Amino acid sequence: MKQLLLLFLIVFTIHGYSQLNINQSFTPQQLVQNTLIGYGVTVSNITYTGDLTAIGKFTNGGTTNLGLLGGIVMTSGSATNAPGPNSSGSITTNNNGGSDPQLANLVSGTVQDASVLEFDFVPIADTLRFRYVFASDEYPEFANSSFNDVFGFFISGPNPAGGNYLNHNMAIIPGTANTPVSINNINNGTSNTGPCMNCTYYYNNLGGLTIEYDGLTTVLTAFALVVPCSTYHFKAAVADVGDGAYDSGVFLEANSFISNAVQISTSFSVAGAYPYGLEGCNNAILKATIPKKLTVPFQVPIDTMWGTAINGTDFTYVPNYITVPAGSKTGSLVVEPLVDYATEGVEDFHFKIQTSVCTIDTIDIEIHDYVPITLNSSSDTLVCSDTASLKVIPTFGLTPYNINWQPSNLVSNPNGTHVSAFPAQTTQFVIEVSDISGCPPVFDTINVTVAQKPSVSFLPDIFNGCEPLTVNFQDMSYPIMAAWNWDLGDGTQLNVQHPTHTYSAGIFDISLSVETVDGCKGSFSVPHLITVYPKPVAFFEPTPPVVTIEDPTINFVDMSTNGMIYSWDFGDPNSVDNFSSLTNPTHTYGMEGNYTVWLFLETDHGCKDSVSRQLMVIVDEIEIPNVITPNGDGANEVFYIKNIDKLEWSRLVIYNRWGKAVYRTEHYKNDWDADNLADGVYYYILEYRTYFREDKAQGTVTVMRHN
Repeated sequence: MKQLLLLFLIVFTIHGYSQLNINQSFTPQQLVQNTLIGYGVTVSNITYTGDLTAIGKFTNGGTTNLGLLGGIVMTSGSATNAPGPNSSGSITTNNNGGSDPQLANLVSGTVQDASVLEFDFVPIADTLRFRYVFASDEYPEFANSSFNDVFGFFISGPNPAGGNYLNHNMAIIPGTANTPVSINNINNGTSNTGPCMNCTYYYNNLGGLTIEYDGLTTVLTAFALVVPCSTYHFKAAVADVGDGAYDSGVFLEANSFISNAVQISTSFSVAGAYPYGLEGCNNAILKATIPKKLTVPFQVPIDTMWGTAINGTDFTYVPNYITVPAGSKTGSLVVEPLVDYATEGVEDFHFKIQTSVCTIDTIDIEIHDYVPITLNSSSDTLVCSDTASLKVIPTFGLTPYNINWQPSNLVSNPNGTHVSAFPAQTTQFVIEVSDISGCPPVFDTINVTVAQKPSVSFLPDIFNGCEPLTVNFQDMSYPIMAAWNWDLGDGTQLNVQHPTHTYSAGIFDISLSVETVDGCKGSFSVPHLITVYPKPVAFFEPTPPVVTIEDPTINFVDMSTNGMIYSWDFGDPNSVDNFSSLTNPTHTYGMEGNYTVWLFLETDHGCKDSVSRQLMVIVDEIEIPNVITPNGDGANEVFYIKNIDKLEWSRLVIYNRWGKAVYRTEHYKNDWDADNLADGVYYYILEYRTYFREDKAQGTVTVMRHN
C-alpha cells in the first residue's frame, strides 16, 4: 500500500523558508569532538557508517519548534530534508544504506538506509546524559504499522550495578524500564486523533513552518549510570524499516553529551579589577559547583596548597576544603590578601583540587601590592552660557571613595561622582579622590570653556500653494554657524544652511537646530508654517466603455476627489457637444472608432489635475452573401462578408456538397473567390467573436460563373 502512495504523491521540499540551518561540511570526527561532546567526557576511535548526506550539523534551532538550539542530526535519508516548512507528507531520500544488528533487534521488519555513529568515551562522573528529539515522516499515517522506522543509542562497558552493558539502548520512554522510543511506541494514532501511545511525548507537526517531518517527539533525555574513569563504547543509529521510503531523523543536542563532576571557577570581589588579589582591596573567591543539590553539607577536598605567599600570613587562613552548604549546588572559599605595607612584588598561591576520582583542577592566584586609584573623568568641555554635566569615575583602590571638587561653590554636589557645574566664565575644576585604604589621593582636572549661545531664525520664500510645492528656506541665525539640522515637518531632515524641499499636501511645522563654530547649540520651531493644498485626483468611468454604432451613447461617471470645477473633452471634434462642464455628463458618438476622453479638474485653491480614458464605438453586425459570380467582370467576384474586418476574431470553413472542406482560415480577409472550384452550392460555417459576444453563422453560398 505504501509503495502505491509513493507513486501518486507529489513531494514539494522547500528549504529556504525555515531558519533551521544544516551544514554538511564537517567530518564525523569534527561533529562529535566539536559539537556533541560537553563537559566531563573524553572521546576516541570515532567512526561513521552510512551515507555522508544522512548526517550533518544543525544550528538556529531556537527559531523553530524543535526545542534544541543546535547539534547533530542523523537521518535515514538526507539531512538537508530536515528544515521546514512541512510541505510534504512523504519526504524521501533513499541513500541505499545497509542494515544494523542492534537496530534489527529492536524491530521485526527489514532495516535499511542505516546511519551509524560510534566512538569510545571515558566519563569522569557516575552518570552519562544527553538530550535528543526523534522525528519522522512515517507519522502519523504509518504509526502502529510495519513501517516502524527505528533508532537507538547503545552503550557497552562496565555496569555499576554489576557485570557489563552490552549494546544497552539508552533511548527509552521515560518511566519505563526498556521500552524503546519509536513510531509505534510514541504516537496519537494514524490520524492524530488517537488512540494515544505515550502521546505526552508526541508533537503533531502537520503544516509546521520550521521542521519538515510530519511528527516528532518532545525533547527527551538519554542517561545511563557509569563507572567513572572507565572506557565505554557508544553507538547512535537510525534507519528505515520495511522499505526505504518516508525519512526519519534524530537530533542530538550540542554539548549535551556530558558526565558531571565538581566544577571549579575563580572570581574576585572587586568587579572590573584586574584578576588577582590585591592587598587590603581585592579578594580571590574559589567557587565549587556540584552536579546536584544535597540535603547535607558537602566538602570538596583541596589536595595540595603551595606558593610564595603564606597561608594565614599573607592572606587570612583558609582550610583544605570548600564547603557546599546543604540545599545548594555551590560553595565558596575566600582568599583575602592582608595589608602588610611591605613592597613584596607579586606573590603566588596554588590550589590542587580533586574534582572527580580521575580528574584534578589547579587554581593559581597572584597577590599584588596595592594598585592606586584610577580616575575616568569627563574630557575638557564647552558650555554655551549654560550648565555643564561633569563626572569622575574612580576604579581600583579600596571603596568607598572620598571625592572633593574645587571650586566647590560652582558644582551641585562637591562630593559626587556626577555633578552639574555652572561657571560664569571659563574655569578649571580640580577633583581629589581618596579611599579608605590610606593610600595617597589622586587628582584630575577638567577645563570648562564658556561660549555664546546662538540666536536661531529662518524664513521661507513661500508659505502656501498647491502640491507639489517647492519651498526655499533662508537661514538667518547668528553668530557664525558650523552645522545646521532642519526638520521640515514631513519626516525630512537636511543638514545644509539654506535647504530647498518639495512638499505634498498638508500643514507642516518647521524646526531648525544649529551649532556655532564654538560648539554651542540652539533651535527654533514654527508650528503650521507651511500649508500645501491637495491637488484634485481626476478619475472617471465611462459606462459602458465600449458601445455599438447602433447605440453609441456613453454615460461618464465622475469618481474624482477634491475637484470643484469640471471640464470635459469627449474627443469627438465633429460633434457640437464635444465639451461639457457637468459633473456626470452623457455623450452620443456619431461614428465608429476609438476616442480619447479627457477630464480636466480644478479645486477652489486653483490646484489642477487631468485624466484620460480610451473608448470604442464598434460595429457588431455582419452581412453574408449567398451568391458570388467570380467571372472576371469586377462585380461580386469574392465571398464578401460585410464588417468582418471589424470583428475581434473569426474562423471560416467552406465545404462542398460532399462535406469536404475546400477552404479554411482564421481572420477571414474577404478573399475567397472559389478559384479552381466548380460552380455550384457550397456550405459555410463562420465562427466569430465581437467585443460583446461569440457567435456562429452558417448557410450556403452559390458559385455562378455563367448565367
